[in-house]
Amino acid sequence: MNGTISISLCLITKNEEHCLARCLESVQQLVDEIIVVDTGSEDATVKIAAELGASVFFFHWVDDFSAARNYAISKAQGQWILVLDADEVLAPLSRQDLFAYMEHSPAEGYYFQIASYLDCGNKTVEDYVVRLFKNAPAYRFSGAIHEQVAGSIQSCNVHNGLVFAPYTIHHYGYLLKELEEKHKFDRNTTIISKALMKNPQDPFLHYSLAIEYLQHKDFKQAGLLLQKTLTLLRGEEGYILQVLMALLLTKLAEPDDTHAEALFSSALETLPDNGDLYCLYGVWLMQHNRFPEAAKVLEAALSKNIDLVEPGQLHSFLGDVYFLAGKIDQAIENYTTALSKTPVDLYPLARLLALWSNRSSLHLCNSILSRLTPEITMGLLQRATQAGRFDLAIAIILLAIIERTSAKDIPRIVAACTAYVQCLLTASPAHCLDTAVFTLLSQSGEELVLQSRLLEMSGGHSTKVQQALIAGALQNLLLISTVVQRCFPTDPVKFWKGVFIDETRFDCQSH
Repeated sequence: MNGTISISLCLITKNEEHCLARCLESVQQLVDEIIVVDTGSEDATVKIAAELGASVFFFHWVDDFSAARNYAISKAQGQWILVLDADEVLAPLSRQDLFAYMEHSPAEGYYFQIASYLDCGNKTVEDYVVRLFKNAPAYRFSGAIHEQVAGSIQSCNVHNGLVFAPYTIHHYGYLLKELEEKHKFDRNTTIISKALMKNPQDPFLHYSLAIEYLQHKDFKQAGLLLQKTLTLLRGEEGYILQVLMALLLTKLAEPDDTHAEALFSSALETLPDNGDLYCLYGVWLMQHNRFPEAAKVLEAALSKNIDLVEPGQLHSFLGDVYFLAGKIDQAIENYTTALSKTPVDLYPLARLLALWSNRSSLHLCNSILSRLTPEITMGLLQRATQAGRFDLAIAIILLAIIERTSAKDIPRIVAACTAYVQCLLTASPAHCLDTAVFTLLSQSGEELVLQSRLLEMSGGHSTKVQQALIAGALQNLLLISTVVQRCFPTDPVKFWKGVFIDETRFDCQSH
């Protein structure tokens, strides 16, 4: 196969000068030719494409992505077609590895994973889309938007002809900057609405339009379109679950909908192993102050498959529900469990510190310390520093001082006390939100360092110095905890509603 195979990259562009080079450079060593079809760029897109070796063609835009895609394919000379968008980058992949995989797993086309980065790039949503397929006349895209080629390949092959390949394409088009620059909502809704005029009973078009409104925060219109989609589905579509999930998400934005609970109950009865449904229902129950029921639902979710949140987030969510239900011990247990999950999250720590500032309980402090391994502490500290949360960074170091002093780990006690002083030197009153608090914390730094040195000189045998060091760190922890409490979200119900509504994306395909 290596001697005969050739690959044509096909992509369509419009005003992509900010990202095109990165896209093309990611595949230059993999493909044999690059076909760029421009649909009306007014920037340097065409120039960049030509400079990077692309054959550039022009296509009059007719509000139809499939038409443009198929025109690009018609210009390709390769035996295989690789499709990318300009705001995408193919993860490193060698020709040798790709050809070996294709020989081992022969197919007419291959699904690649699309990892779409959301908002500021700290979260992704994954989807699988056919992006590599044979250059055959019958294999063409359909759909004015969120176009797909899989249908034409499947219709020509009794035994499917498609394979899921272990390769990833990184998609950056959902980042806020990209969304703002391209005015994607206006463009996409216009295209889909035109397509619906021709095919008013097409459920996928209704779903696609609903997702545009959902991500534009027009939940009422999104809900109406999703309800319409459900009535048009035949039951064999591969996106039924996404339709249901999106519809339930709109119910969080409109909690007074009298039909919502029946919909949640029906969904859970139909899909009892889907943990995401339990999470959404948990938020809805929180909105209606039904905290014991919400806790029961979320406890059940712990044993399910969940994609919407990380394990640590789920425990934080459950901790908030128990907190609101007045079950503080269960709340503490879930917050502290959340600290031990990866990736590390600052939210449960802030909640624990808020509880600490109200109760000053040594039991609570010990609960936190029992979970804080050096690895977790370092992860939390790095996360807090990167986020500019010096208040949390200071609290983390103080917790480390208490834990290491209790364990009589002399080298780490001295290192932690020194790090505490350095952190305060890096910070400022503005970072701690209170000049008086910052002054008190700074004054205590030299004292903590001195006490750590005295403990070191005693070989760890001075109980009096050890107790004084722990007492000083606890006092400072209480002080910084009051700061954390004032500046962290105080309404868990609104917080979790925001997590699900603001961070959940439904990828009809990347445009």
